[in-house]
Amino acid sequence: MALVKFWILISLSTIFIVSGCKQKNKTNTVSQSTSQKEILVYCENSMLGIVLNLKEQFEKEYDCNVRIQNDCAQNLMDLISYTGKGDLYIPSSTASFKEFQHKTGQILMDSVFIGYNTLVFMVKKGNPKKFDGRFSSLLQDKYSMIIADPETSSVGYETKKLLMQNNVYKRVLPKIVSLTSDSKGLSKGLKNNQADVVIDWHSNFFANGNRNYVEVIRPDLQNNRHIPIFAASLSCSSKPTLTKAFLDFTSSQLNESRLSKYGFTRRKTIIF
Repeated sequence: MALVKFWILISLSTIFIVSGCKQKNKTNTVSQSTSQKEILVYCENSMLGIVLNLKEQFEKEYDCNVRIQNDCAQNLMDLISYTGKGDLYIPSSTASFKEFQHKTGQILMDSVFIGYNTLVFMVKKGNPKKFDGRFSSLLQDKYSMIIADPETSSVGYETKKLLMQNNVYKRVLPKIVSLTSDSKGLSKGLKNNQADVVIDWHSNFFANGNRNYVEVIRPDLQNNRHIPIFAASLSCSSKPTLTKAFLDFTSSQLNESRLSKYGFTRRKTIIF
C-alpha cells in the first residue's frame, strides 16, 4: 500500500512540473511576441504631436506598440549613439541628417517625405511691442530675443541660416538674452516675459496651448522658406519589417488636411 502511495505522489509531482513548464513557456512566448511587435521612434519635440497621432492609429491597425523618445536633435543623436538601438528618426528638418552618421555611427536607410516646416516670428499675445515682422526691426533696442541653439536643434540651425540670409545674424546676437536647446523654451520665454520676439516653427503655435499666449508674425520675405521634413529608418533597427510598415503608413496617412492641424504643409506655395 505504501508503495502505491509513493508512485501516486511521484506521478502527481511530474504532472505539476510539466504543467508549470508549459505555463512558463506560454508566458515567455507571449512576452517575446509582444517584444517582437514594438518599434522605437526618435523625434524632435516639434514633431511629437503628429507622431503621437500616427502612433495611435498604427498601433490599432498593426496590433503593436510604438515607443516614442522626444528631445532636441543633439540629445536624440547622443542617445542613439549610446544605446545603438532604435528604428526611426524624425527630426524637424533635414539639417540634422547631415551629421547623423558621424555622430551616431548609424546609417539612415529608407525615408519618406512628411511635409514642410516653416519658420515664423512669435510675440506675446496682442503684440504689445508692435513688432512688424521685418528683420531690420530686430536691430531696434526695444526688442529682446531668444533663439534656439544652432548646435543642438533643427530649429536653431534653421534660425541661424535664416538670419544670415537676411544679413542680420551677427548684429542680432548681442540682443539675444538666451539660447534654448530646442523649441520648447521659445514660447516659454515669451510666456515668462523673458523676451519680446522669438523665431520658432509655425507648428509650435499649435502645441501645448501656445495659441492662448503667443501670436504669429510672418517674416517679411518675398518667398516663404519651405523646410522639408523626412522620417527615416535606422540601420540599427531590429524590426525592419514593422519599421518599413510605419514609414509606408506615414506616407499614406499624412494628407494636407491632417498636416495643417499641426502647422505643417505639403504645398510648396503657402497662401497666408
